[in-house]
Amino acid sequence: MRAKILHIVFVSWALIAGCTTVTAQEDEISALYGKWRAAVESSNIDGYLAVLHEDISLRPPGVLGLDGKAAYGRFLVPVFSSANYAIQIDTPPKITLLGTSAIVEYDYTISRHVVAEATVELQPGALQAATTSAHYIDIVTQDDDGAWRVRLHSWSDSPSPTQ
Repeated sequence: MRAKILHIVFVSWALIAGCTTVTAQEDEISALYGKWRAAVESSNIDGYLAVLHEDISLRPPGVLGLDGKAAYGRFLVPVFSSANYAIQIDTPPKITLLGTSAIVEYDYTISRHVVAEATVELQPGALQAATTSAHYIDIVTQDDDGAWRVRLHSWSDSPSPTQ
């Protein structure tokens, strides 16, 4: 009887510990998206790049996109010097964990407020409309140090049909 009780306690503990780990990972990924939104809304390139994997791939709809954190940083300079941004969360990030990677889907409406004195040319793929609603699908992965980073950032021009 004692062995059976210990077995039940052990299995219960293992289930709780497993759920805690998943919840902790989801919390870390959610925090990453909070930092990312804050960086966008404050035009903070360093803060934006901090959430990206070194081998990030940006895949906007209808254009080739770009690869690598350095290229992404160069892409962001005219983006943030030409406008300020506000993000409305239409559908919060839904996280599907796959070991040390995860798929994250969400819907945002992003408002772009052009800075009057800015006269820069944006690269293909940069948001240019005053308001853009989109369905985003990202892949995040853990670095060697265990930190979650965005490895692939992509979206479609319209929000998800479930919104």
